[in-house]
Amino acid sequence: MKKLNLFIFLTFCSFGLFFVSTQQQSKASAVDQQTQTQLYDYLKSHHINGVILVNDKGSQPVTITNNENANKNQIVKTNRLFPTASLQKIITGTAIYQLKQEKKITYDTSLHKYFPQIDGSQDITIRELMNHTSGLVNNDRPALPLRGQKQQIAYMLEHMRNDHVHTWDYQDVDYELLAAIISKQSHSTYNAYIHSDFAKPLQLHQIKDFSEVTPKQVPQPMDPAISWHQVTVTTSSDFGAGNLFMSPNNYWKFIYNEVLGNSKMTTEFYQQAKKQEVAYFGGVYFDGDIIRANGSIPGYNCCFIANYKTKKMVMLFSNNIDYLTLKTASDDLLHNYMGA
Repeated sequence: MKKLNLFIFLTFCSFGLFFVSTQQQSKASAVDQQTQTQLYDYLKSHHINGVILVNDKGSQPVTITNNENANKNQIVKTNRLFPTASLQKIITGTAIYQLKQEKKITYDTSLHKYFPQIDGSQDITIRELMNHTSGLVNNDRPALPLRGQKQQIAYMLEHMRNDHVHTWDYQDVDYELLAAIISKQSHSTYNAYIHSDFAKPLQLHQIKDFSEVTPKQVPQPMDPAISWHQVTVTTSSDFGAGNLFMSPNNYWKFIYNEVLGNSKMTTEFYQQAKKQEVAYFGGVYFDGDIIRANGSIPGYNCCFIANYKTKKMVMLFSNNIDYLTLKTASDDLLHNYMGA
């Protein structure tokens, strides 16, 4: 009897330790003041005008800000709209995952089902769009901003070509097509789907299509050579892959809840990514337990890095660095902050 009682006691202790361990793994601790100071010093020493977001208690971030000048129009704030650029791809990827969960699509669904007019569409799957191995290419930009989803899709279809080589090639057109598929499958516009399924439930009040944004709502690029025209032309033609502007706080909220909060999705994405030449799927790169992505358009650069098991995360948004500097900063944050 004593042995039985001891066995039951040890079993409950083991369960308790497992539970505590699981709880610790599922929530990152708040970042201490020393680390916050180190991150601020990094921004300052590298003359990065922008903000870094890191974990606070619960789902809220701590903001570390560095202003390289006093021009209010150029200050990056966490509650101010910012072009998401390629950071939007994980939003599109998450929407595709939702449709898959609803059994409306599969990763093996052919592009031909939605766009039979595309050359070679019968040989391209949603999986290949999600991991950039479709063979489709489109690097053209319109002379003027595209207005409305219909015009965006028409431009995309007119200017894409198919190389018929199903190897890794990072192309925005893959996610433009995914956005168009989301629209067709949901019987609404892509933007309407994002608002109804993500913005409304998460109360993301600072998310807008490029066409709804005025220059005053966005920190202006510190590079005087970058015009608002360039920004709108770029974002208008990145339908599903950069047409949305979000505040850093709202983007954090989306990633923390819809991505890091869905271990089933991140595990599935990881399983898909590890089979590829480049470990990428659904809008993010995978490196062990780490997911990461960079976003870049003229005048604006941003990135996020997160441990999808512990929810430890860091984000950077800046309007005065170029893409090469962003990549360096992202790698520094990966190694020095995330410890990967």
